Amino acid sequence: MKENTMDITEQQEVFEFTSIGEIVNQTLQKNIEMDNTPNGLSTGFSEIDKITSGLQKGQLVTIAVRPGMGKTAFLLSMTNNIAIKNGHSVAIFSSERSSQKITNRIIESETGMSIGKLRNIDVELYKKDHLYKTISNIAKAKIYLDDSPNLSSDDLKSKSRKLKFNYNVELIIIDYLELLRTGYGDNNNREEQLNTIVHTIKSIAKEINVPIVLFSQLQGYGLEYNMLQNPSIKDIPVFLSELSDVVMFLYRKNFINKPSREDENVEMILAKYNNQNHNTVVPLKYIERIAKFADS
Repeated sequence: MKENTMDITEQQEVFEFTSIGEIVNQTLQKNIEMDNTPNGLSTGFSEIDKITSGLQKGQLVTIAVRPGMGKTAFLLSMTNNIAIKNGHSVAIFSSERSSQKITNRIIESETGMSIGKLRNIDVELYKKDHLYKTISNIAKAKIYLDDSPNLSSDDLKSKSRKLKFNYNVELIIIDYLELLRTGYGDNNNREEQLNTIVHTIKSIAKEINVPIVLFSQLQGYGLEYNMLQNPSIKDIPVFLSELSDVVMFLYRKNFINKPSREDENVEMILAKYNNQNHNTVVPLKYIERIAKFADS
């Protein structure tokens, strides 16, 4: 059957359109930005959003953290910003912590009180206090938790598709890479397995068109000097840095000698973003009492 000439012409020309913004910049020979508002999903950390333009659909964002630096606290702080404060839908895959423990951490962080103390408060006091509203907001949040042990990359793909279809999930968080596995019968060495897993995660992000934040645990080897060194992109496998659209390192430089129970200024080191490959350091604050990260 002969194709309509008009159809062929439209197909050929559809890729030739140019936005007026590009023409304005060409005309004035200046880069005029429309505004500083992130066009991606806001993390709730203003400087990170400004630099990265937020979490973009289809992106793989890797956040690498040494043990003890506050990986879970940052994960939950970001989840709170995105899901509880701003009403977006977030899915968390965590083979490290149970869904109950994650929920407990969110409640304690948001209320500033232990679960035990909250259980012993009279229900009527909830209704007279901001606690009732705080806990109600947590309960209503569109947060979906999966704590399956030994999660495989194939399971992750299947579950991510269902999350997108059934709940229109807007962000997937994985805690953490080194706990995932490939399918049964994979005889490759561990690095090759992780390479395969990261490729799968990258394909999931593109297929369902949501950002995926992948946490990766850097090994500290128990040596103090290693913990005191700033982490860099050389500390993660090449395949992880190449496949990730954004790479960040959470770093608490005063972690070793910091007095307990005190707040501290910490750093998020952005090592790869917007096709840039030089480090940009974003200051954050860690609030020890409620194990929460916030803008500095």
